[in-house]
Amino acid sequence: MVNQAVEKQPEIIKRFNGMIANQHLAHAYLLTGADGIGKKEVAQWVAMRLFCINLQGDQPCGVCEECTRIMSGQHPDVVEVAPDGQSIKVEQVRFLKAEFSKSGVEGSRKVFIIEHANKMTTSAANSLLKFIEEPSGNVTAFLLSESRSLMLPTIISRTEIIELKPLQKARLIQNLVERGVLESNAKILVRLTNAADEIDQLLENDWINDAHKALEKWFLTASNGDITAFVDVQTKLMALAKDRLHQEKILDLMLLYAMDLLELKFNQKEIAYESSRPRLAELAAQTTVNKLLMVSDIMLPLRNKLNQNINFQGIVEKATIELCNLFKMRG
Repeated sequence: MVNQAVEKQPEIIKRFNGMIANQHLAHAYLLTGADGIGKKEVAQWVAMRLFCINLQGDQPCGVCEECTRIMSGQHPDVVEVAPDGQSIKVEQVRFLKAEFSKSGVEGSRKVFIIEHANKMTTSAANSLLKFIEEPSGNVTAFLLSESRSLMLPTIISRTEIIELKPLQKARLIQNLVERGVLESNAKILVRLTNAADEIDQLLENDWINDAHKALEKWFLTASNGDITAFVDVQTKLMALAKDRLHQEKILDLMLLYAMDLLELKFNQKEIAYESSRPRLAELAAQTTVNKLLMVSDIMLPLRNKLNQNINFQGIVEKATIELCNLFKMRG
């Protein structure tokens, strides 16, 4: 946990270190950013930095009793709450209010970490306002949310907002490879999203690998002007498009082919579909810039069409026909 917080958000950790050293820690923070970006790790790091009994310079040790209890969620003075299902329930808010009113069990300080704080109802959030604004005792609260726009203005006005930076792609790829994801698929995943929950869904049942293979066959067939790519839509792609998220990602994966062709045409080194580089490089060399831009024109509007509630299968089938017709043209 100590290393993850420092590796994911080094600047934020440095900032908190300065605030703690100068005793300028505020009573409430709103940490915002995509899931997996390190919000909870940062909050727990601050708690460990405050309670650790064996500090290593300005870093918590991560192994003492205080640190290990915080990391396991067992420290009585570090209160964590996460949504129970789709929301933070009334009884959870009552528990928070009761805890806000108490002093520390083992000392004078308490830390609160509220995950997905935007999932509190309006009445629940408002009921916590006075405790956030005027906490009793030495309290620091961390409210975690994907975006400040999801929070009530009254909460925003009473917290110090810290927006966490997106993780570097190299770091995300490394994390995925360490989890056993093929590097080729990891590079594609980070082009699609940096949200941990979405990545987990795309990895489930090896979906990303199956989608990669299916779309590779579909695009290379279509790029030969072969209308049998239309069959791939019905037999392969529709089976992968099981819900809205997966439909969106299939359209994003389709767009990456258009982007890769333009990258290769202009001699850029990095592309998404590294395993298809030889065929894509050949195709880019044989195709005019104007035609490659037309490929992009076909792919770019697809997500917007889906957002307009146009049928997914119809979107992909129409794009397939347009691609096949385009590549049948000379040049």
